[in-house]
Amino acid sequence: MIRISAMILLAIAVLLSSGCGDPAGAPCEITDSGFTARHDCRSKCLSRWTVYCSDEAKIMPKMCAGREGCAPGSCPAGQFCYHFDDPFNEVSYCLPENVCGEPPDVAGIKLWEHRSLERAAAMRARYDRIRPGKESTLEAGSTSAVGTAQPRVPAGR
Repeated sequence: MIRISAMILLAIAVLLSSGCGDPAGAPCEITDSGFTARHDCRSKCLSRWTVYCSDEAKIMPKMCAGREGCAPGSCPAGQFCYHFDDPFNEVSYCLPENVCGEPPDVAGIKLWEHRSLERAAAMRARYDRIRPGKESTLEAGSTSAVGTAQPRVPAGR
């Protein structure tokens, strides 16, 4: 009986917490920093993240992102998949199409998704080249792939 009650309470807690937070596009602000940083977004607050707009302008939007871990074409209507320039990990979120103002047309959105993916892959490739022994984070067959960095051999060997 206790185990059933505990499972019911856990299920209720999961249901209540899964819908908490502001949705994609809501205004946000990050308070505090480091381990104590907080925001009210369901996913991620972009107030400290750089986004390159479709016209290549750089902004740090003070709005909530949508779902994490997207792929081009996988976001809900009104959002697109944006890959961030993280030198170590693949980081992507669904962003509102109007994150930079008036959204581009469908072809412009697809191009924006593709450019952000390429820019992020190029950033990881640059860091992979300077981190000896680290395998590339790019997928096999990618046109931007640099390959695996080779470990340094000390002089005289």
